[in-house]
Amino acid sequence: MPTTIADAFSTVGLIREGVVSWGTKPTTCEPGVYVVSLTERLDTCDGKSTGAPLSEAEFQRWLGKRRELTLDGLRPTVPQLMDRIGRFWIPDEVILYIGLAGTSLSTRLGQYYTTPIGDRSPHAGGYFIKLLSNLNQLWVHYARYPDPELAEDRMLRRFCEHVSHDSRRCLQDPAHPFPFANLEWCARKAHGLRGACARKRKRGS
Repeated sequence: MPTTIADAFSTVGLIREGVVSWGTKPTTCEPGVYVVSLTERLDTCDGKSTGAPLSEAEFQRWLGKRRELTLDGLRPTVPQLMDRIGRFWIPDEVILYIGLAGTSLSTRLGQYYTTPIGDRSPHAGGYFIKLLSNLNQLWVHYARYPDPELAEDRMLRRFCEHVSHDSRRCLQDPAHPFPFANLEWCARKAHGLRGACARKRKRGS
């Protein structure tokens, strides 16, 4: 069965402490975990979408910014890139991303919101979210936890284990049925992208 918000948090014995709309920072400055979702509600998958609501303008902006971006070794067109990203959407799930904050939930989410597509820092993780046209309809659920890496790991494991057979079969990478915007957990999604974000700066440069 698909994973609800309550399911995800209960995997580590947590109860969601709060929920904010995308772009709003929670007030807590402690470490913890968070979930980006299509729904504000805890115990339902109402709000799920059969297809990814992708923003063509954001894809154009991304390609224009990252001239070195390739897909399967070749420079893609906007439609080709949109098609590939759309193949990671899971239509019966409402959870789009599971993340952690090692120090401050407020700071980390602020970094996530404000890092432009294609930039490396301060928080490039989960950047598929930035390609959606419905950002103002997304919700961020959170809870404090002293070991956020452990919590994130267990929550992702729970999610992957409960992705339906039909949904998994239709994914671009059925072996790694992570939430839409999670690109890595134990392994990397086989998305075929290179140069999607700016290169890491070498120390001293």
